[in-house]
Amino acid sequence: MKRLKLISLLSAWLLGISYASAQQVLTLEQCRQMALEHNQKVLIADEHVEAASALKRSAKTQFLPSISANGLYTRTNKKFSLLENDLMLPVVPWTAIDPTTGGLNNTILSPTLPDGSPNPNFDPTVFGNTFAINPSTGQPYTDAEGNPVFQQYSWIPKEKAEIGEKNIYMAGISLTQPIFTGGKIRETYRIAKYGENLARAQSDAERTEVLYKTEESYWRVAAVNEKVKLVEAYIKLLDKLNTDLENYYAEGIIIKNDLLKVKVKKNEAELNLLKAKNGLTLAKMALCQQIGLPLATEIIIADSLPALMEPIAQANYVDSALALRPEIEALNQTINIAKSGVNIMKSRYMPNIGLTANYMFFNPNPYNGLTKEFGGDWSVGVAINVPIFHWNDRGHTLKAARSEQRVAELKMEEAKELISLQVQQAIFKLNESIKKVEMAQENLKQADENLKVTRDAFETGRQKTSDLLEAQAMWQSAYSELIDARMEYRLNMVNLKRVTGGLK
Repeated sequence: MKRLKLISLLSAWLLGISYASAQQVLTLEQCRQMALEHNQKVLIADEHVEAASALKRSAKTQFLPSISANGLYTRTNKKFSLLENDLMLPVVPWTAIDPTTGGLNNTILSPTLPDGSPNPNFDPTVFGNTFAINPSTGQPYTDAEGNPVFQQYSWIPKEKAEIGEKNIYMAGISLTQPIFTGGKIRETYRIAKYGENLARAQSDAERTEVLYKTEESYWRVAAVNEKVKLVEAYIKLLDKLNTDLENYYAEGIIIKNDLLKVKVKKNEAELNLLKAKNGLTLAKMALCQQIGLPLATEIIIADSLPALMEPIAQANYVDSALALRPEIEALNQTINIAKSGVNIMKSRYMPNIGLTANYMFFNPNPYNGLTKEFGGDWSVGVAINVPIFHWNDRGHTLKAARSEQRVAELKMEEAKELISLQVQQAIFKLNESIKKVEMAQENLKQADENLKVTRDAFETGRQKTSDLLEAQAMWQSAYSELIDARMEYRLNMVNLKRVTGGLK
């Protein structure tokens, strides 16, 4: 039997060690850190910050030149024809060409002048082989319009004057550098930068909210845990009273009804203990959900509700809130974005100037008789676009942008008023909770003294059992109110930090 008892004690001890090791002890700072690392809203806000940062880097690249490669392949059905019909071109000496016009010089080619008289500039010995000469007159033959008929002609068939290929290739590299856009690129970059700041402010707001809910859940666990201990202490008082009453009853000092009164109170206390333990389990599950642990995780919080209240520092809480609240920072960035939007709408009235540089390759090669080979050349240019008139489209969009800026400014004014009201409410609630704690402490002190006096009187037979039960119930109620007051104070302290932007 001794051996069995030793084994049982050892097993119980080992089981207790394993259960304690399975439980996870968490401090408030650990819970805060775990909540920030596992909360989905915080993770989403962080991704929004990363996306905004990437957009800002993208907007910055608009200041730099863009380089692109282009390619084109085209298959055509027909070639280009330079001639409508076959051509017969006269063969003349080069001296017959007028250098100023590139055409025939009629002043020396025609044997007669317009009035019919002989042309002194016409030299039959030079141009005799150029024209077909009438032997009887010694003058060139003429056509129906009176133009001299040339002796030799060059025939150019229509099909020999066709150019182009069925397969056309083109490739090139282009560079475009904006020079002046009226400030569009600059304001676009600013909007992206303000967007990143806005995302960071929204992320800070999410973090503040998560920290507030985490601390709220943490202190609720602490409060419910103390209430469980309170009910257990109350049950111990009832057990001691029940033991004393059973002895009194055995001696015939009291009647059985006094024992029944204690048992009724104990049954009520055990039911309250069950409710308190269930509430503690739910509070721990809520905390586990907040910090990213499985709901069934056994946790123990390392802190308890403070018995002493922290002094409230004298400060201008409203100014602190307006300077530190992430909501104000977010609205500031919204106003900046709206202002940049107005500047972009103004830039639509201004010209756009850009520099272009290209190097193009062609096949057939237009630089070498359209041969079937690649030929290339470079080009540099400046492009400018000046808006003139489009039915006041720019005026309407500018008006809309200014209205958006005004809306953002009005939202800022409204937010400042609401935040000032929140801060004042938080201060009032904190002061009220301080007063409640002081009153609850005084009530508990009186209830404790009343319980002591009543117990002494009961033991000497000067108080009834019901009086002692009532004193114990009053003590439990006073203690429970003190726990509630301390928790309310702690939550109001956290809320003041939240509304003033100091919860980090």
